[in-house]
Amino acid sequence: MNSEELLQRYSAGERNFKGVNLESAKLHDANLEGINLHSANLNSARLQGANLERAVLDNARLDNAELEGINLESASLVEANLSESNLDGANLTNADMRGVELHESSLHNACLKGANLRGSQADSARFNAANLRQADLRDIRLFDGSLEGTNLMGADLSGSQLEYVNLNRFLYDSETTFEETITPHSGGIYIGAGANLKGIDLTNADLSEADLSEADLSFTNLRGANLSGAILFQANLEGANLDYTDLTDADLEQANLIDAQTRMTIFCNTVMPDGTMLLK
Repeated sequence: MNSEELLQRYSAGERNFKGVNLESAKLHDANLEGINLHSANLNSARLQGANLERAVLDNARLDNAELEGINLESASLVEANLSESNLDGANLTNADMRGVELHESSLHNACLKGANLRGSQADSARFNAANLRQADLRDIRLFDGSLEGTNLMGADLSGSQLEYVNLNRFLYDSETTFEETITPHSGGIYIGAGANLKGIDLTNADLSEADLSEADLSFTNLRGANLSGAILFQANLEGANLDYTDLTDADLEQANLIDAQTRMTIFCNTVMPDGTMLLK
């Protein structure tokens, strides 16, 4: 089956394409929400920017595929082969990726919040700056890979195999569960009440609902960060970059905002330093 035929049949209402051969198919920016591609061959396919939300891709071949910016939110990819694929900027929020193969894949800036990667094989995979918040990473194998700058807040890494992994500047909190061999203080950045985050680059970080009361965030780069629902009571934000930061429902009571940059900052139901609520 070629790409054009697939799109025509999908547009006509067909959703079950189990086992179809779409090797090297060109489906970038296609809307294939809810499609069933169980056991399909998508080796070397081009799916950049495509929408496969809630798609079924269990046991599918997606090795060497171009998947930059693809939307796979809530998709099922159980035991799929994504080796050597490009998933930079992909949305894999709440995806079921148990037992998936990610050898030598790139997931730079990908969102895997709440994703289940238990038992996945990801040797030499690069998760640089990815959002793995609350992800299930139990028993993941990531030899010689990279978690540099990765958000691991609330993630479970029990039983993980992380030998020779780059763990520089990853984010963690009190709910992150580590394998006994990992020492988070050696390269991690703690996100929590009273944390010292002075001058750290947290651009676009997902810090929603984080307790950062009394934290030192002076001169910290929080441009584009998600701080919705965050507790910033008495936090020091002097000189911080809050441009484009989302502070919806955040608590900034008694926080220090002297010289903070607030261009296009989202204040909505935000408790301000003086105790008043900004409703805009």
